[in-house]
Amino acid sequence: MARPGPEDQARRAELRTATLQLVIAVAAVHGIAIALYYAMDIADAAVRPRTIFVALWTFTTALTVAFLLRRVRAARRLTVRGR
Repeated sequence: MARPGPEDQARRAELRTATLQLVIAVAAVHGIAIALYYAMDIADAAVRPRTIFVALWTFTTALTVAFLLRRVRAARRLTVRGR
């Protein structure tokens, strides 16, 4: 089996980078949300503030994933088409 050329390696590196950015961004969003959850005492709050917080947390995560997943898909398309 032939070794991938420098162009293939660059495309794969771009795909790995985009995927890693996605994972780190989602972990950061969750870390910040969890820290805020306890710092703002939302854990002991009434149902409505907890529900609103979780809805905002979910929305923020969904936006982050949607935005960064476009990069992953674009890098994946380049990798697959480049073969």
